[in-house]
Amino acid sequence: MKNPRYRKKGLVRKEHHKKKQLRENVNHKNKPLREKENHKKKQLWERKSHRQKQLREKENHKKKQLREKKSHRQKQLRAKENHKKKQLRKRKSHRQKQLRAKENHKKKQLRERKSHRQKQ
Repeated sequence: MKNPRYRKKGLVRKEHHKKKQLRENVNHKNKPLREKENHKKKQLWERKSHRQKQLREKENHKKKQLREKKSHRQKQLRAKENHKKKQLRKRKSHRQKQLRAKENHKKKQLRERKSHRQKQ
């Protein structure tokens, strides 16, 4: 007859082996479920990241439009100011031209009167 201690060890080993096999079977059965869950998580994450990307792009587009609008407004204002300045310069030079013409006309008349007097 075998020593009972060895037999016990063998039984214990067998039980451990059975438990291990059961665990592996459970893990093996659960593998498709885990994969399915992981796939779902991945899809959710992809949807979420895609949505965030879209929102970021939308925000960036809005910011870009605002910048363009602002720069366009500034450009218009600068153009308006430049136009005003140009008109003022034109008016000023025109006024000076008129004054010079008036002065020249007076001088010419004076010369003519003077020469007319001398002739007489």
